[in-house]
Amino acid sequence: MCWFSQTLRHETICSLLSALFIPAAVTGSHVGPRKCHSSGRILPMSFRAWVAAERHMGFEMDPRELTDEEFAILQRVTNWWKATRDWRMKGYVLPLESDDSSVISELQIAADGARFVLFAGRFATPRHTLPLAQRLTGLEPDALYRVRLINPEDRPPQSRGHTALVEGDLTLSGKALMTHGLNLPLSWPATMWVVEGERV
Repeated sequence: MCWFSQTLRHETICSLLSALFIPAAVTGSHVGPRKCHSSGRILPMSFRAWVAAERHMGFEMDPRELTDEEFAILQRVTNWWKATRDWRMKGYVLPLESDDSSVISELQIAADGARFVLFAGRFATPRHTLPLAQRLTGLEPDALYRVRLINPEDRPPQSRGHTALVEGDLTLSGKALMTHGLNLPLSWPATMWVVEGERV
């Protein structure tokens, strides 16, 4: 595993472990500059923004450095964070197991169980040709959930197999989501998939 992947994996694991003990509402997570001042890494704006949106989102950079594209991405993710923060910050954060060792993911569930959001971040190149399904947890087995991919625009240019989630909303049972899981699209390192779910 390269240094980049090890560092990214370590930081993500520390963030998830802190979620077991510290509420998301008091855990700050900032969008840093394009080139990180402490590690020298250069990460895509989409990844930086979605990682920050998992917690109490903030900014720690000079906004004058942003390109028009980066600004648009940051504005979109920030607006999503503002629209969902009330129920997410009062809900539960559940770290998830993944069959793909290069993915670290978590589920945020509303206190009433009616809504959730899945964050699935890839920190290294996968060993598999096709992505492995991500199983969820904490849902009602007999309930139906409408799920949708929030950021399909982050898909890489190559195509490997058909992923129904990219085509539009899906309605699946809690049991299916917890036993089979969700087939997420192919992703590159430093990509975060964000999936919203709502009980119907």
